[in-house]
Amino acid sequence: FLIPAVTFFLAIMALTDSACAAGLCQGKDIIGETARIRVKEAGFDYIARIDTGARMTSIHAVDLLIEDDSDEPRENIGKTVTFVTRNNQGLRKILSGKIVDVAMVSNAQGREQRYEVELTLQWHEKTKKVRVNLRDRSKMTYKLLIGRNWLAGDYLVDVDRKVDK
Repeated sequence: FLIPAVTFFLAIMALTDSACAAGLCQGKDIIGETARIRVKEAGFDYIARIDTGARMTSIHAVDLLIEDDSDEPRENIGKTVTFVTRNNQGLRKILSGKIVDVAMVSNAQGREQRYEVELTLQWHEKTKKVRVNLRDRSKMTYKLLIGRNWLAGDYLVDVDRKVDK
């Protein structure tokens, strides 16, 4: 079992190296499985989990207040939502944004609807504005989960890399 596994690993490494050598990695930054990501609107950093299995980026958000709130979530699209967010270090901020969509998200707990807003995320000197869904992540280790919508076109993930200090 060990020999085939090692052979498979070496083959993948060779394919990755040859793909990058062939120019398929050109212009893409390599990010680790966790990274320090700044949410510009909050003005502080989060230690984020990079999750290629997640389609959408998700941020810790509680105490959501929607102007002229409707019981039907889709009717709240276009309205302003105000929420409290907190990072891993306990810094808190009240943020507001326009609801741009309502997503149906499936996870281990089942299916739920989540509001989406646009936020600007920064890693090193590179910024990107993306849709982020709002979720109570208080029981989760990572208050910011980076999904494929932020990674697409700009980043490759190296799971051996951890948070850059």
